Amino acid sequence: MKKPKAWEQMDSYQWMTTKETAHYYRLIANLMKEIHAKIPDEQYHLDKVATETDIREENFQGKNYQRAVMYLMSNGCEWALKNGNGCTMCGHLAKQTRKDGPLSAHYYLEQFSEEFKRIDFSKYPLLNLYNNGSILNDNEVPAEALWEIIRMVGEKPEIKMLVIETRPEFVTKENMAEIKRLLPDKHVEVAMGLEMIDDFLRYVCINKGFSLKQFDKAARLVTQELNLRSYVLLKPPFITEQEAIEHAVQTIEHAFELGTTTVSLESCTVQDYTLVQYLSDQGAYKPAWLWSIVEVVKRTAHLGKIIVGLFQFYPSPVGVPYNCPHCSDRVMEALKEYNHTLDPSVLDHLDCSCKAEWKKELNHVHPPFEERLSILNSELIK
Repeated sequence: MKKPKAWEQMDSYQWMTTKETAHYYRLIANLMKEIHAKIPDEQYHLDKVATETDIREENFQGKNYQRAVMYLMSNGCEWALKNGNGCTMCGHLAKQTRKDGPLSAHYYLEQFSEEFKRIDFSKYPLLNLYNNGSILNDNEVPAEALWEIIRMVGEKPEIKMLVIETRPEFVTKENMAEIKRLLPDKHVEVAMGLEMIDDFLRYVCINKGFSLKQFDKAARLVTQELNLRSYVLLKPPFITEQEAIEHAVQTIEHAFELGTTTVSLESCTVQDYTLVQYLSDQGAYKPAWLWSIVEVVKRTAHLGKIIVGLFQFYPSPVGVPYNCPHCSDRVMEALKEYNHTLDPSVLDHLDCSCKAEWKKELNHVHPPFEERLSILNSELIK
């Protein structure tokens, strides 16, 4: 298929020098800092998980299972708290304690053990364990707590799979080997947010703060002992609909080349206290069409296990991908059915009159990338 004219602009960001890139990177980080400063103070119960364990589904080894998704209450992601002021689309920090230091191991063990004993793993044999940050970062979850939690998971024979999340800089040969030692008979996936294959866009559009080289190095360490789950982000800010599709496809291809077991395709949503929300409020950001999610899945499902994130975050988003009132629910149900079966043919016969509008959007010629970024220097932002 011939590329639309809009796709010809994809490389327009290459005009930027290192100095100009650093300028936008600093600007976005400062904006995120100001946005996070507006998060209201709340009192949290440090001995309880952040929210009730969520029950979802996932196709695992050819069979559909229910999985328990547990969110530990933590001080928050260190990348958001200190170093880079967080990712442009991530609203997790708004529901964490945001203290200067990590919670003590005592609190983590108390909240985990209390919630852990409530879950019937004979019904929910898959466990996703999140701290809304990097669970392998000692400054977020003390090692004393982490290894005891992992040990407790190992004592539950009903648990078939464990998924944990981290940024790549916290993956080491040693901690991968330790997890393998403690969970020798379980399928463990270490999830990391690759998001986009392009370094510049990952820095400026997402404020992710690491390079593809760093991700690839961590991926190799993970796959030597365990399994890799790669998050791919569809349509971060400043990216057009057509660009979003093409970047997602390329990123998924790279993820599987690295040895990824599972790709989780996550469409950017609008969450409170994020740069994405600020841009959305100014009319400068709109979530992806559901048709774009369908397109990416149909083009990449043959490469390996791809699951579609269905906008189930904590805290919940205030804006999500959609099509039109006539078909959005129907397309969402088809995407849920795809997740159940991993069979992309369930997406083949979807149609609606709004699909013509989506295709028109794909062919629309947008301003060059540098002009899209200009809003960051505008009086509106100031």
